Amino acid sequence: MDIKEIAIREVFMKKNVLLFSHQLKVGGAPTVLCEMGKILKKKYNVVVLSPSDGAMRQQFEKNGMEVLISGEITDALRDVIVQKFDFVVANTTLALSFVIKFADKITIYWWIHESTLVYEGRQGMKEYYQIASKYAKIFSAGHIAADNFYHFYKIKTEILEFGLADSYVAKKDARRHEYINVICPSTICELKGQDILVDAIKRMDTELRKKCKFIFLGEPRNDNRKGCEMIERLTEEYENVKFDHLLEREKLLELYYDMDVVIAPSREDATPATIVEGLMYHKICVCSSGTGVSRYLEDGRNGFVFENKNVDDLSDKLEYIVCNFEKLGKLREQGRSVYEKIYSYEIFEKNVLKLMA
Repeated sequence: MDIKEIAIREVFMKKNVLLFSHQLKVGGAPTVLCEMGKILKKKYNVVVLSPSDGAMRQQFEKNGMEVLISGEITDALRDVIVQKFDFVVANTTLALSFVIKFADKITIYWWIHESTLVYEGRQGMKEYYQIASKYAKIFSAGHIAADNFYHFYKIKTEILEFGLADSYVAKKDARRHEYINVICPSTICELKGQDILVDAIKRMDTELRKKCKFIFLGEPRNDNRKGCEMIERLTEEYENVKFDHLLEREKLLELYYDMDVVIAPSREDATPATIVEGLMYHKICVCSSGTGVSRYLEDGRNGFVFENKNVDDLSDKLEYIVCNFEKLGKLREQGRSVYEKIYSYEIFEKNVLKLMA
């Protein structure tokens, strides 16, 4: 048997895995699902299914995963999936109907990411989630996601913190700026807390605020323009505040080299992928105590954690960073250590393959 025959045989001997994503817009949940897909591809043939298309499709395809778009899971499509795939991974609680559709027909792994605000609108869904939990192995992206799922549905889950492949290149990070560049990339909505950052910027000392450039990146959730209009008004009030659409992930990663501070002012967030990226890129990371990543940060040692929803506390943290910016080199390196110990691709790979053995 020659090398070509062996390669062909290995392809057909591999098991087939389907990843279900509720959407393919640029965002934390599809991003970390793509990272999982890259890991699974080492042992399986991986296909992605989503009811709607989006920019993340390019990332999946770039990493060798076929992407299928289907707005409805018909019985015929379900039967094909059951026949062709060995197991499926459903991403986020929005995959509930998908999980129920495949109940007891195929092995299902279900990865939960959601926060309290998401569940508050689904109080009447408890019975359906409990039914679905009987047919799926459920794990949560951090302790906040696990606690929320148990609180609302009384379902215990295992923890699977996500990890990101290390894309940091030190020689690209040598630029220094006249200003301290602060970035807040996230979907624009109440949950993500952009309004908290807006108010914190306004409360900063005038001279200290002038030493910064603030960049908001994001698209409104469900066409909610209220948050966007609030940020737009801030850009009109201060010329050092910019607002733009959320970039494709590769462009965002390149932009990090020009940034100094990454902020996640979320009221609640299981694990903001942008903070993990910031830690990876040796940036000064600031997040609220309502984020899952905050449990791994010691305020002032490897990052900054402000009291959830506390505008004054966030404003004080920003002013401290400006006043002590040149002294925070060690903090950056300690933050990078958090990425390496908790959120690295290698640790994620080990945990994924262990859970799905």
